[in-house]
Amino acid sequence: MRNRYKISGEYCLGILQNRTPGRIGEENNLHASVLIPLIREEDGSISVLFQVRSSKLPEQPGDICFPGGMSEDCETHQETALRETCEELLISPDTIELLGPSDYLQSGRLQVHPYVGWLHGYGYTYSKDEVKEVFTVPLQWLLDHEPECHEMEWKPSLPETFPFDKIYGGRKYAWRERKSTVFFYEYQGHVIWGMTAKMLEAWIRIIKGENTR
Repeated sequence: MRNRYKISGEYCLGILQNRTPGRIGEENNLHASVLIPLIREEDGSISVLFQVRSSKLPEQPGDICFPGGMSEDCETHQETALRETCEELLISPDTIELLGPSDYLQSGRLQVHPYVGWLHGYGYTYSKDEVKEVFTVPLQWLLDHEPECHEMEWKPSLPETFPFDKIYGGRKYAWRERKSTVFFYEYQGHVIWGMTAKMLEAWIRIIKGENTR
């Protein structure tokens, strides 16, 4: 079994030349996409549309989010964002003008890909099976107000079957702490937080020129 791969060391090292690195474990990722929807108001100003998830949903009921969801087989990230937005807001794809992608978010195994786009002629419709209500926040307000920030600490939760005897220190092993910043935007009684606020904050920094690549 040890001699299964009879190839030269030079060949093995040559594989690394001109290789684009990837993320370890990326093949196990779950992918979702959302749209950050923009609306042009009658006075010419720009607003961002948000939706409140239905209380009947099994996951994150009542949370504020952007329209979006999990990718289906053979879909691109952009196609997922468009399909989910049309399903949740009851609109057709030709009413959405995509502007481009924002930075994606990695949360555990889940990778969320945000896109930004105009909604043309939107009549504030939505699917009541998934959405409780929709509301808008002026873009200028988001540009003028920094989110409230709180630090969250993640600690490992290990089962009793974990082989503690195989690691130095066993059950007293000094696990590295994982911390993340949780953002909160509060606007007229609505609290935007979690992954939605994190993607929103990143996009706001991009259009401010503070997070360019």
